[in-house]
Amino acid sequence: MVFKLMLMIAVAQGVCMCWSSGLQAANYPSRPVRVIVQFSPGGNVDTAARVVARQLSQQMGQQFVVDNRAGANGSIAYQTIANAAPDGYTLGIGHIGHLALNPATLGKVPYDPLKDFSAISRIADAPNLLVTYASLPAKNVSELVAYARANPGKVANGTGGVGTVGHMAGAVLSKRANIQILHVPYKGAALVLTDLIAGSIQISFGGPPALLPHVATGKLRALAITTAKRSPAFPDLPTVAESGYPGFEAVAWMGIIAPAGLNKGVVDILNHEIRQALKAEEVKRLLEANGFELVASTPAEFAAFIRSENIAWGKFIKERGIRPE
Repeated sequence: MVFKLMLMIAVAQGVCMCWSSGLQAANYPSRPVRVIVQFSPGGNVDTAARVVARQLSQQMGQQFVVDNRAGANGSIAYQTIANAAPDGYTLGIGHIGHLALNPATLGKVPYDPLKDFSAISRIADAPNLLVTYASLPAKNVSELVAYARANPGKVANGTGGVGTVGHMAGAVLSKRANIQILHVPYKGAALVLTDLIAGSIQISFGGPPALLPHVATGKLRALAITTAKRSPAFPDLPTVAESGYPGFEAVAWMGIIAPAGLNKGVVDILNHEIRQALKAEEVKRLLEANGFELVASTPAEFAAFIRSENIAWGKFIKERGIRPE
């Protein structure tokens, strides 16, 4: 009798939980949604977040409001996301730097990149261009490698800091080509650009919007792009992979995440709406103008991708002994 009573209670609780979960999804969203961004306003990631948030607001009838929480290598933002209620009203930008690179580079971060978040969908990849200052005697990747071999330790890669995609791209090229590339971290991309144009550093891996105007004027030379395949935006620019290093890829991917434990119904609603948003002509126009390549995914695909990137970059960073400088 006691067993039957306990069974009835358990079934009733299960029915209530399912009903509550279904109701949560059916009514979502019923109030504004916060989108945590780990960078200051104005940068590429912030721009992408705002473009997608604006489109989701139009589609879903509630405001998706960007909340910038910069600082502490992204830890402030990611702790905020991880500690929020898993109800769909706090989302964030999942980024290669904070889910794959920082955990390995810094050794420890105050969040678990694989357990503390629900993956919703990838949204975009930001390719980097490999550029040199104009007077460097290298017009392609092969000539750059030859120059580096003839001048060991004299090719400096300026980046926005330790553990950035630009840093990793230089480290991967160093390993694959068996050359010495000196890493020179800066506190900002603008400082990198100034020294690169002046010839104080020799190369950099950076975003197209900042670099292309200087390539057009001849102050910089673009050698290759870091995507696995040629970019439709730069069809004449070869990839590093096809320049003699098959498999080379280093892009700043990003997507939408939420706190762990988010209701599957809400996850599915958000995934559907994000995929629709990425098909909107205005979203495509604005993101592609900032050098992004749009990439949608299922939640399972994004979760598996985060895990694979975390493992692969973690292994590489450990092998290379990369640590904060």
